Amino acid sequence: MFKEKLSKISTRVFYVIFALVVSVSLWLYVEITENDEQISEVGNIRIVFKNEDVLRDRGLLITSVEPELLSLTFETTRANISRLAAPDALTVEVDLASITSAGTTFLAYEISFPPGVSSNAVVVRGRSASRITLAVDRLMERQVPVWVNYTGGTASEELVAEDVMYDPHSITVWGPEGAVSRIHHVRVPIFRENLSTTYTDDLGFLLFDDNDEELDDSLWDLVEFSQETIRVTVLIREIKDVPLTIELFHGASTSDTNTLWRAEPAVIKVSGDPDVIRDINNIMLGPIDMLSFGIGDTKSFPIIIPDHITNISGEIEALVHVEVLGMDIAFVSTSNLHVINTPPGYRADILTQSLDVRIRGATEDLAPVTPMNIRVVADLSEMSSGTTRVPARVYIDGIDAAIDPVGEYLITVTIVAE
Repeated sequence: MFKEKLSKISTRVFYVIFALVVSVSLWLYVEITENDEQISEVGNIRIVFKNEDVLRDRGLLITSVEPELLSLTFETTRANISRLAAPDALTVEVDLASITSAGTTFLAYEISFPPGVSSNAVVVRGRSASRITLAVDRLMERQVPVWVNYTGGTASEELVAEDVMYDPHSITVWGPEGAVSRIHHVRVPIFRENLSTTYTDDLGFLLFDDNDEELDDSLWDLVEFSQETIRVTVLIREIKDVPLTIELFHGASTSDTNTLWRAEPAVIKVSGDPDVIRDINNIMLGPIDMLSFGIGDTKSFPIIIPDHITNISGEIEALVHVEVLGMDIAFVSTSNLHVINTPPGYRADILTQSLDVRIRGATEDLAPVTPMNIRVVADLSEMSSGTTRVPARVYIDGIDAAIDPVGEYLITVTIVAE
């Protein structure tokens, strides 16, 4: 029994000692291999520039870099090599502060080691390039015009591309003098065709020289622009013939059946957004009071175009000729003159003794009209003291017929304090 327990204890001690020996051996191996010095190349090292703002302040910029990436060969520990070879861990820095003029220059660089790698622990054994070659040009900035033209047409003959609006009308371009000086203008191509409605979009542009020849796309890699798209609007308008019309306000002696009228011009040509102009079937010139004249008259009216519509005919006014058919005019002189609404505390004296009144109607209806049937009334509610000519309204009493007093009338009245 004792021997059996002793055997178990001895076995456990053996395994503990064995595990300890293995661990120490592994640790020694890692320490030896990690700190083992070796030579290795690290490629695709980025070049970082310092003091680029100083270069720009001097009106200069870099147009090419040779080489664009570096390869360096190091002698250091295996652990350091692993850190140096990590993506973007290692860079080289080039200070641009010494560049003061355009041309080709050669600059040294400094290696920027990643955290955890001391420069004292690394020996540089090889370089793909000992210096960086830079092409430097003068920085140029200028305004160039934007050209926009639409030639794609419209979907039907009634539609027209009336105007092309765009913003901005010029853009700023900056970059190497040799590149910027070649750009005379930029042109915005519009690839849409057969438009039926107004088209708006933000579009890119192409570069052209002073001979209106398109420049090579490689120029885009050398220059910068204040913006890379232009807001373009192609206004699509529908052309439509729209008649001019009037509104007649009739009295007793006229109606649409015995009144003729015509406008000169009768129709004008307008253009506008198709969705807007679709509902415009006429343009109202204005009302005509048929009591304002006898049996014929001509009036001038301005042609007022609705908002967002363009009058492409060009006429700004129209003449309207009105004629009353089958009616006659009777002239009746009356002294039956009255005033109403005399201001309180005042007296009104009518200085006009008689007034010639025109009456329109059928001949047989005008025959019985006498001066006693005519009453002329002036309203003084808006008048003040003094002598003035006051508009008067004519009434026909005692005649049951389709007749009207026509024209405008004034009587002279003196208003004095009582």
